[in-house]
Amino acid sequence: MKQSGKLLDIALYMVAAVVIVMGALGAVSALMNHSSPPSSSTTHSQTGILQRLREPFPGRQRINVLLLGSDDLENIGRSDTIIVLSLNPRLKRAVLLSIPRDSRVKIPGHGWDKINSAYAYGGVELAQKTVEQFLGVHIDYYAQVGFNTFVEAVDELGGVDIDVPDPFGTGKGMVKHTYYESINLKPGYQHLDGKQALQFVRYRNDSDVQRAKRQQQLLRALMEQKLNVMNFHRLLSAGSKIIEQLNTNIDWWTAYDFLRVLRQIPAAEIMVATVPIGDSTINGIYYGEVQEHKLRQLLGEIDDHLNGVRRFAGPIEVCNGSGTPGVAGVAAERLAESGFKIADVRNADSFEYQKTLINHRSGAREAATRIKEVLAVPDARLIEEHQWHNNEELEAVVILGKDFDPSRVTIR
Repeated sequence: MKQSGKLLDIALYMVAAVVIVMGALGAVSALMNHSSPPSSSTTHSQTGILQRLREPFPGRQRINVLLLGSDDLENIGRSDTIIVLSLNPRLKRAVLLSIPRDSRVKIPGHGWDKINSAYAYGGVELAQKTVEQFLGVHIDYYAQVGFNTFVEAVDELGGVDIDVPDPFGTGKGMVKHTYYESINLKPGYQHLDGKQALQFVRYRNDSDVQRAKRQQQLLRALMEQKLNVMNFHRLLSAGSKIIEQLNTNIDWWTAYDFLRVLRQIPAAEIMVATVPIGDSTINGIYYGEVQEHKLRQLLGEIDDHLNGVRRFAGPIEVCNGSGTPGVAGVAAERLAESGFKIADVRNADSFEYQKTLINHRSGAREAATRIKEVLAVPDARLIEEHQWHNNEELEAVVILGKDFDPSRVTIR
């Protein structure tokens, strides 16, 4: 039983990462109540032993999993929660990237629409293709389940303690009443049952971005509170509620690898982020307009986090001093991918700069040198002056000269 308990403890981390966000908590736990991997023969038993000994995900540097929570309460077939879980199994780092459901993206075969419509048009397969195209990454695995299952699973696990915010400062907390649902959660730290936990993650009177953050908040709370819980009966009961409804291409052996990796990831190495969007209305329909520049920068930060790359702290300003249209945008995207925060992209005071000029703050010589390398401008001038346009946070101002050639830099 000791080994069985250990496996269930490991399983719960994977369960928390996948199930809680999209309503499948406990699914893998139901499969993990054995002291060794399942076997039907001596050969399989030997394979199971080797499976435990070998390195998980051998040779893989990054694993991406699409987590979908379908909107079955309203029975309209859209994915209400969309999260990409990315792992670096070697460095033991993880990222949870939420995509607000109203984000306006291009859906293959259907044109521009809200990203949650991809699931309605073509199920998990089209949702996966849409996310891959949108983020420019390959999705290795997916897991999807309805929110009704979420309620049952959280109840089986005994609920969750969480600090409910007061979004509008009225003292009423989170209140919303529609034809489909009724949400009424008082503000403050409290214990939520399954229905209340679902209300918490579905509330969106403030914004989709805030809702994504609440989904992440609940994920973290359940991970912290349930990770080491050794109540076998509740874990297995939660798993049995979900396993038949979980739609995934993660097989047992792959799940086992996930559990081994996730169990070793410190909380400090789990990055939580949300795709940046702004409000937009087209033909009377609300959309979350993706802020492309900020998204490009965020994807660069995600890559750096997964790969253990240090980012430069201070933001920089990129100016077009050559007069060639679009060069500042290209340079800014490349710098964002390389670990820099971009404060602004604009035209310089003149289009007559022959050589690129990097005006950096004292002590930021390393950052300025790195900018020079990234933009492939070996003859760029590095200077220290203190004309920062009243922006004390800037690390450097880059003025692109005619020596900057956009073809020398590669944008994903």
